[in-house]
Amino acid sequence: MKKGFIFFISLLAVSAVFTFSKYGLAQEINDYSSDFTIELVPDNPRPDQAVSAKVISYQFDVDRSEINWILDGKTIAGGQGKKTADFVLPSLGKESILTVNIVTNQGVKTSKTKKFSGSDIDFLWQANTSVPAGYKGKALAGRKTYVKITALPHLYSASGAISRSNLVYDWTFNYKNLPDDSGAGKNTLLIRLNDMGDYVIGVKVSTKDKRTSFQKYLHLSAEAVLPKLVFYADNPLEGPFYGKALGNKITLKTKDINIRAEPYFFNNEDGKTTYRWSMNGKSVKSGKKPNTISLVSEENSGQARINFEMEKEIENNLQSADGGVNIAF
Repeated sequence: MKKGFIFFISLLAVSAVFTFSKYGLAQEINDYSSDFTIELVPDNPRPDQAVSAKVISYQFDVDRSEINWILDGKTIAGGQGKKTADFVLPSLGKESILTVNIVTNQGVKTSKTKKFSGSDIDFLWQANTSVPAGYKGKALAGRKTYVKITALPHLYSASGAISRSNLVYDWTFNYKNLPDDSGAGKNTLLIRLNDMGDYVIGVKVSTKDKRTSFQKYLHLSAEAVLPKLVFYADNPLEGPFYGKALGNKITLKTKDINIRAEPYFFNNEDGKTTYRWSMNGKSVKSGKKPNTISLVSEENSGQARINFEMEKEIENNLQSADGGVNIAF
């Protein structure tokens, strides 16, 4: 009788363990297996920007799961395997909420939410390189060039726009903190691109109580930026005609011409600089400025090749460019 009673108790224990394993432990595994991420392109969208979102999971079969996309309370996409959705964020200052509800192929419900604060940061940057006066483009940054970056944040809270005078700036350079350049009101950063390659500058802007913040990154590259020379006709009274560069070949319609070789994207720091003009392979003197030359044609017709070379060395970094113009007279 005792043996039978012991056997009956053992069966109950085994049954209890089996029941717990089936409904308790399996539920925990299902919770873990329902994990997913929402991938955004661009990864840090700004207000009024079109966004493509995608569900990614290595824990369940996305293509066989029921997925619903909800933006600010309105369903924008849904259905089995609907793993992508496209939408446009509202204008600056308006918060937006994206919710993704999923019933996995295993029947587990899971959900994730992404909030878009409606804040943004504009970056203004200028490299310390040479461009002509009135140049409408941007002075580009090459190797060993200093770059000044200014952050102009548009930060919002539930009560509206936040004054820039009340913000704290935390800067990073290639994901390394820059405590000496960070602090209240420090919205500018001066960096030097010492090597060729890509650089990532980040700034996190926050209120003094840290309740509201926004972070953004700026990508700069010194890889493909090389100095160059552009040739212009240079009028002694009016100056160079920057509106139209001289082509590779020109025909001289007057007896004389003044030519200016304008350097673009050379480092503006002080350094050893050399200039060389040549005509048909022979050295000639420059004009009043080392990057100008004055030419007077003879009565006989002919042609000449005018060349100019410029080199500048700063801290063992040599920059150089050359070019020329074929002149028919």
